[in-house]
Amino acid sequence: MTIKVKTSSGVENKDDIQHLDHEIKELNDSNMKIEADMMQLQTQQISSMECNLKTIEEENKMIEQHNDSLLKELARLSQALINSLTDIQLPQMGPISEHNFEAYVNTLTDMYNNSEHEYSPECKALLDNIKQAIKGIHV
Repeated sequence: MTIKVKTSSGVENKDDIQHLDHEIKELNDSNMKIEADMMQLQTQQISSMECNLKTIEEENKMIEQHNDSLLKELARLSQALINSLTDIQLPQMGPISEHNFEAYVNTLTDMYNNSEHEYSPECKALLDNIKQAIKGIHV
């Protein structure tokens, strides 16, 4: 009887082991498929991110080129304004130059915005000329 129990117990264990081996094989196959899917997904994500990065870099390059063009145009316009206003002296300011350009433009803007203030006839004439020039600008 003992032998039969051992034999029958061995047969059950063999079936259990085969069943477990089959489940382990299925789990390994499933894991390998999931890992392959994950690798493919990561590759796709990396490719997509690289493509997006390249697009962003190209856009940034175009923006930088545009900014450079705008800065050059601003420098050209600033120099043209400086050349146009070299003979015009604002109250409490020396002649316009690259060094005092911003202060000069700010003073001129303040004078223009506060035109009700009493200015000398030369300043009033300048402000009138500026108002006329601005009317001719169409944006």
